[in-house]
Amino acid sequence: MELSKIAISLKPSATLKLNELAGKLKSEGRDIIHLGGGEPEFDLPELAVKKSIEKLNSKRVKYTPTSGIKSLKKQISDYFKEIYHFSPDLENIVVSTGAKQCIYNFLMATVNPGDEVIILAPYWVSYTEMVSMVYGTPVVVRPSQGLIPSLDDILNHITSNTKAIMINSPNNPSGLVYPDSLVENLIDYCSRNNIYLLFDSIYDQLIIDDITPKPIFSYIEDIEKSTAVFINGVSKSFAMTGFRIGFSVASKEISKAMTKIQAQITSCPSELSQEASVGALIEGRKFTIKLLEDLKRKRDLLFNEISKIKKAKFQKSQATFYGFIDFSEYEKDSSKLSSILIEKTGVVTVPGIEFGMDGYLRISFCGSDSDIVKGVGRIRDFLDGGGL
Repeated sequence: MELSKIAISLKPSATLKLNELAGKLKSEGRDIIHLGGGEPEFDLPELAVKKSIEKLNSKRVKYTPTSGIKSLKKQISDYFKEIYHFSPDLENIVVSTGAKQCIYNFLMATVNPGDEVIILAPYWVSYTEMVSMVYGTPVVVRPSQGLIPSLDDILNHITSNTKAIMINSPNNPSGLVYPDSLVENLIDYCSRNNIYLLFDSIYDQLIIDDITPKPIFSYIEDIEKSTAVFINGVSKSFAMTGFRIGFSVASKEISKAMTKIQAQITSCPSELSQEASVGALIEGRKFTIKLLEDLKRKRDLLFNEISKIKKAKFQKSQATFYGFIDFSEYEKDSSKLSSILIEKTGVVTVPGIEFGMDGYLRISFCGSDSDIVKGVGRIRDFLDGGGL
């Protein structure tokens, strides 16, 4: 039997593959330090735990409406009013099984075979493959300088076939926040040219530095006439990766289409996870402030250690829990370098080529302090000790 062309052509998720490799090597007795992860080592919000227990004690966990339970959508709307000064109607909100499903719903709802989707590098590893899964054409825009593409960089790649632009800010893997001027100009351009703009903001409550980006809704006069789609969730800001709850906010027309697609794929998100997410959003900033304090210390620790590597170059992360480090003066092939580091030092990193930019490694600072210090120390000793 022959598999589909899509199944054959898809690359495995680099980050999930590395997670599996790290687990395998540890089970074999190897001394492995995993600096490639994407989830904070932090306890769940207390109210998320409480809501979960209450739901389990009811002994009733059932199907829900496809787009999410009313209490969670109401809490999302209230949360948006508090954080973004904008209250979406419940019909503008679709709750999904993780932000990843929100993105896939969006692509399925808007992209036809052959349509081009512009993706800004460095980008999250799944973007290009997800576009390919809906038979779209991913068009990668790399920055002419630094780690954030300019407006001209982006506009130079737009054609008559451009259907959508995908933005991730704060950015995974760079940890940088896109400037307000770029976001405003893109929203205006996409609105005037009937191009969808997906704004993946899953890390926007994990801004470590004293930066307060303007909410994208401040640039939108009427969401019902807007081509913008906003994605967020509880995985990163509330350390709830295993609950798999994301949500989108868009016009009712787009949201209705995304709901129809979701109904045929997963039916609905888990009721238990939705109840837990209600608790997390009620707890809100009380929780994320504590998480940010932990991440700031770890971010500063990571970059203090990275600065000791002689030829490593970097822009210090402003947000998220990642550093995107330029190791090209040691080895331009990031896949090769990542593999060598796992084999020779037992340290897991993610090669930059998976994010669309070779010569870099993504190093996470969401693990323990000791792993950060020991892991970067092993990399430094190997590279500056002539290991290559």
